[in-house]
Amino acid sequence: MMRKSALLAFAMIFLVNFGPSRADELRVHLIGTGGPELTPDRAGIATLIDVNGSKFLFDAGHGALQNIYLSRIHPNEVTKIFLTHLHSDHIVGLPSLWITPWFMFARKQKIEVWGPPGTARMVEGMRLMFEHDIERRSNPVFKREDLDVKVTEIGEGVVYDEGGVKVTAFPVEHFDGNPAFGYRLDAGNRSVLLSGDTTYSDNVVKYGSRVDLMVHNVVAFSDAMLAAGEMKPVLEKLTTPEQAAAVFIKAAPRLAVFSHIVKKELPGAAGDAVIIDRTRRAGYSGPLQMGLDRMTIEVGDEIKVHPPQSTAGIPEFDKPAAKF
Repeated sequence: MMRKSALLAFAMIFLVNFGPSRADELRVHLIGTGGPELTPDRAGIATLIDVNGSKFLFDAGHGALQNIYLSRIHPNEVTKIFLTHLHSDHIVGLPSLWITPWFMFARKQKIEVWGPPGTARMVEGMRLMFEHDIERRSNPVFKREDLDVKVTEIGEGVVYDEGGVKVTAFPVEHFDGNPAFGYRLDAGNRSVLLSGDTTYSDNVVKYGSRVDLMVHNVVAFSDAMLAAGEMKPVLEKLTTPEQAAAVFIKAAPRLAVFSHIVKKELPGAAGDAVIIDRTRRAGYSGPLQMGLDRMTIEVGDEIKVHPPQSTAGIPEFDKPAAKF
């Protein structure tokens, strides 16, 4: 009884804080906006789209579970995960999203993962890595079968179409990360495109034409590093501000947002400003936003960008009692 009351109280807290999204007014959470680097202000790439209370997570970089918690989203609700590609900085947060809610909150709904060829083998390896943990923690509350993962390996086209939400995958060009994909989510008359990791891609323009929100990767380095030529391999697999400007001009989204922000010798807000300035100087004059961890974007008749919420007052999660 106490456990049920605690879980009910938790659910009510989150309902008050956010409530469900309408199909024509979806909410995008920039869970993490960084790349593989370790920085004090950005966790690894992860983007969550909330439609009618259903959560769709795209990529799971380092710190994803922590920032989902700080975003006041119950981890048990995050069971649909779409991977753009299998580079470590896009999947390193997956194990904690998979196993921690299982033994902390007795999650029963199984995780579903969509990703490129190789995803099923990756998931098998993840389960093998945690074999000891699974065997020792399993009991009548935390059952092994609740950790089963349904994997769908994707190609170009519609990969999900349920409950008025359609997710379409399309190939992009990420060199040593290929096969790599971007995704477009449509719900009602609202649309969001996620570029994934890619250099300039005509497919991003094609699938992102006139979307409400385009979330795009970006890479930028200091003039000294560019002159040295040492970052050329990275520049050939991610999108520069100038390339992003070309994409935005052609696709004309209602709002363009940078995420998976990779920058060297351009720290902090000043470095962010350099990226925005370079995008503007390349000719893009439309609505543009630098993504921040836990920033929230409401996509409706108006598009509203909310800064990260204070972490004050976030309730602790209740752990159900194990039974042996």
